[in-house]
Amino acid sequence: MRHTRKIVLVLAAVFATAAAGQTPATSPTPTVRAIPGITAKDLYPSGCVDCHVAGKDGDKRLSTLMTQLAGAVHAALLVKTKAASVDPAKIKGKHLPIPNVKANIPQSCLKACHKKGSTIAPPFGLLLHSIHLAGGSQNKFMTTYQGECTHCHKLDPKTGAWKIPSGAEK
Repeated sequence: MRHTRKIVLVLAAVFATAAAGQTPATSPTPTVRAIPGITAKDLYPSGCVDCHVAGKDGDKRLSTLMTQLAGAVHAALLVKTKAASVDPAKIKGKHLPIPNVKANIPQSCLKACHKKGSTIAPPFGLLLHSIHLAGGSQNKFMTTYQGECTHCHKLDPKTGAWKIPSGAEK
């Protein structure tokens, strides 16, 4: 009887606060998540060229990677590339040589072959999202950079528009 009375009193208190337009306090308000470029400092304001650099992990610059891919595309990357492509039969396992790739990354990729709706190469967004956001703990972008979208996509807080920065390789 005593247990039933406690339940009734608790329920009555919940209904009373709900009727008064209040919700019972169940947990404190969560703190704002640190989102680079929005609620935290952006360590990669130039996007691709800030992450893809020559450093202690080797030369990860896109010009270096593209030169390697002109020889052959690794099997796992080839699978992702074909999956992101409108016409997978056109993907041959090698990236075409790119003159002056260092000048304007990723804009030169987007204007040339990897534009939205491209039928000659996978559209940039589909390809990069499949490379950077798949694979869980085996994916360096997921582990090192926490898969944070704002490392690549930059928000203009005045207009609400998103953009992908482009610039010369470092």
